[in-house]
Amino acid sequence: MALEAYREKRKFDETPEPSGNPTPPASQGRFVVQEHHASHLHYDFRLEMGGVLKSWSVPKGPSLDPDVKRLAVQVEDHPVEYLPFEGVIPEGSYGAGRVYQWDTGDYSADGDPLRAWEEGGLRFTLHGKRLRGEWRLFRIREGAKPQWLLQKRDDDHAEPGHAAEVIGEAQPSRGGSAKEHRAAAREPAAAEIKRHPTPPAEGALSADEFLGLKEPKGDVVLQLGDERLELTSLDRPYWPKEKISKGRLLQYYLRVAGAILPFLEGRPAILKRYPRGTTQAPFFQHDLDSGPEFLRAVRMANEQGRLLDYAIYSTPASLLYLVNLGTVEQHPWHSRVEDLERPDWLVLDLDPQGTPWEGIVQVAQATRAALTGRGLEPYLKTSGSRGLHIYVPLAPHSYQEAAAFAETVCQAVATELPDLATTERMLDKRKDGQVYLDWVQNARGKSAASAYSVRAKPGATVSCPLTWDELEGGATLQDFNMETVPQRLEKGVNPWAKMLERRQKLPPTSR
Repeated sequence: MALEAYREKRKFDETPEPSGNPTPPASQGRFVVQEHHASHLHYDFRLEMGGVLKSWSVPKGPSLDPDVKRLAVQVEDHPVEYLPFEGVIPEGSYGAGRVYQWDTGDYSADGDPLRAWEEGGLRFTLHGKRLRGEWRLFRIREGAKPQWLLQKRDDDHAEPGHAAEVIGEAQPSRGGSAKEHRAAAREPAAAEIKRHPTPPAEGALSADEFLGLKEPKGDVVLQLGDERLELTSLDRPYWPKEKISKGRLLQYYLRVAGAILPFLEGRPAILKRYPRGTTQAPFFQHDLDSGPEFLRAVRMANEQGRLLDYAIYSTPASLLYLVNLGTVEQHPWHSRVEDLERPDWLVLDLDPQGTPWEGIVQVAQATRAALTGRGLEPYLKTSGSRGLHIYVPLAPHSYQEAAAFAETVCQAVATELPDLATTERMLDKRKDGQVYLDWVQNARGKSAASAYSVRAKPGATVSCPLTWDELEGGATLQDFNMETVPQRLEKGVNPWAKMLERRQKLPPTSR
């Protein structure tokens, strides 16, 4: 994969940018435009082909005006993992500055896009939120940094006089002053999204009828109370090796809706979408552009201050609608829309790096002791990935208070078990086999996989609540998956059933 130039320019222990998978993934025809506030504002235009993102720097950004040709300077190939990237590239690093995701979606090309790129002329159709319709890129000058021109074709999506909107630091997204954006962070407003028509009631399945399908196929309409939604491509393989389809994933979430919704209801959703299944790269979506009438959505600021239309979990139908989009994992905010600045829980993520399971259990027990020694009752669940999550349901506290306390506890455990536990964020600075105690997720706009969320991992594992006795009795991550967790709930085993009723006040910290 042609990522040598990309990697040579970056120090991955300093920048949050992805280094890229050494195995080239199958291209899926996606694109992204990233607004990059570096030494000079520009827009990075990237098309997925040949297992990488072919990339251009467009100083003035794409224009929907078919009479305008924008200069596009070819830059080094980027890894496909760069598609969802947003964040700050630190000072002193290559490309230092803040990066926003300006637009993203799929594209289709006339013929083989990689061959067209090599020949210097691309014709393609974009299916994004801001950029749609037919476009062309053609090379006008060779050299170390070949120069191309990007031009909109004259079609129904053309817009004479259009210029790229600045959504980041220079001009907050969707207009308004910085002060207005800070206010919007605390006062969510009604979202402005396109609403889908309700599918017809004729032939709609009830919840029991849908759950009774042994091999869900095709498309169906599901009636849940007063809400009706269409579920599509049910036979699409989401875990090909395990032969688990999208339909079975939807059935799982309907089965566990009563257990998972207390940890989702009223919370903004960060959508990590796998529309082609878990073996393909996902993309993140915060900004909702459309949805059914029953899907609650609000406009508010994310952690970078951008105003976005967030989907809000509310009912089983809202959950299944988001799952139908390919949202395999459920990543809710730690706080609810009605009280965004105060999280409902504190979370400690025990993330192992080659640590034996016995070592992970030992670190979890030490963390539990550190919390109980401070007068708190912690709750345990598997991450569904590699490690464990420890939660403390909170009485009213700010994110800053939660993070400060979480850091204090993690540092205490790392001091007690220096060979097994660490708070060092840089992977290359950790000892082999250490468990990383991640307290940083206790911040506004951050999230963790919800209790009872499926994970996009082999075996369709689930982030499942369990008791401390179960952990000490030999329970492992693989014990909890899409098949076993509903059976566990049907037997009445739900260690977190009362968790949110037991909110606790944190003791003071030195910070």
